[in-house]
Amino acid sequence: MSKVILLAEDDEDNRDLVQFVLMRSKMDIELVVAENGEQAVEMAKARTPNLILMDMQMPVMDGWTAVPLLKADEGTKEIPVIAFTAQAKPEDKARTQQIGCVAHYTKPMDPEELLALIRKYLEE
Repeated sequence: MSKVILLAEDDEDNRDLVQFVLMRSKMDIELVVAENGEQAVEMAKARTPNLILMDMQMPVMDGWTAVPLLKADEGTKEIPVIAFTAQAKPEDKARTQQIGCVAHYTKPMDPEELLALIRKYLEE
């Protein structure tokens, strides 16, 4: 059965790139896309993905707001969330950990590195 990954990303180029990388990987993954944190929270509650890639800076609702909402909800609190962000400062990494992200992945993305991280959290 396919694993479901929810990608919360407002940048169309980044969404397309993640989709291409996952398709090329031949992993049995269904990618569901949200364009902001509010959509991501709604979609996660409706669908319960196996993993969430969460951009931290988005319009409407950012990842800094969305992740704590997901972690506070009984239905979504166990879903691993990877911060998927251009913010690379040590304090950003510490903050994503504090709000409940299992990892902090800094863009621009390296396809093999991203796939290795995804595999790590889908196989647990």
